[in-house]
Amino acid sequence: MKIAPLVDLFFKDMSWDSRVYEIAKCGYKYVETWQGEDAYVLKLISDTGRDYGVELVSVVINFATDEKVAPISKENNSRFLEQVDRISDNALSVGCHQGIITTGQSIPGHDYQQQRAALVSSLRQAGEMVAKKGFHLNLEPLNTEVDHPGYFLNSPFEGISIIKEVGLDNVKMLYDFYHMGIMTGNITSFVTNNISYIGHFHIAGIPGRHEPFLGELNYLFLLQKTLESGYSNFFGLEYMPKFESPETLLKTLKYFQGE
Repeated sequence: MKIAPLVDLFFKDMSWDSRVYEIAKCGYKYVETWQGEDAYVLKLISDTGRDYGVELVSVVINFATDEKVAPISKENNSRFLEQVDRISDNALSVGCHQGIITTGQSIPGHDYQQQRAALVSSLRQAGEMVAKKGFHLNLEPLNTEVDHPGYFLNSPFEGISIIKEVGLDNVKMLYDFYHMGIMTGNITSFVTNNISYIGHFHIAGIPGRHEPFLGELNYLFLLQKTLESGYSNFFGLEYMPKFESPETLLKTLKYFQGE
């Protein structure tokens, strides 16, 4: 099981390289980060990880609130593609081969189908562009009930429909157990039936978005079924810790190890 803490959320009073060192001491071999824009930070994370056996496996390409590059607006197409190109280069320069795409907030007064068509077109163009570099994109639906009111893509079913329409092997969906658990539930059935279209997972407890062993989700069962369905990539820890670091990461790892 490949578990990747989000560096940004742990040991927050430390430098980036120290965070990676401490995460490695907790027993993790993979990390991800929101810092795709910052090539210097990515190099720090990667270089330190290389020294301590930790691999950087995912970065964020664009944030949900960054309306200037939101791919649901055709006016943003060139800016979106430039950002995908630049940040994928940042990631690839340190050996990371995948990044997360968000849709942005729904545009008031704009037709849903027009926004969807712009998203499909931009995502296909971006996917074709980065495929030449061996890079993968993961489109993320988010919950609009608690954390992201107004976000365009809040349905995993619509997410899979968009991925199928894009039709590229290197463009898949990120399934966040927390976000989609809030929006639709029926997690096991959805994941096992759509696993070939899912390229990455995020983990957090419901309610509260805290440690996975806190709350209503049985992650040991969910991850077992996900792995049995043929998934072999990464599970990112994108939760807001209630416990201090390193305790939170040590408890979480023990939980996943069934201790």
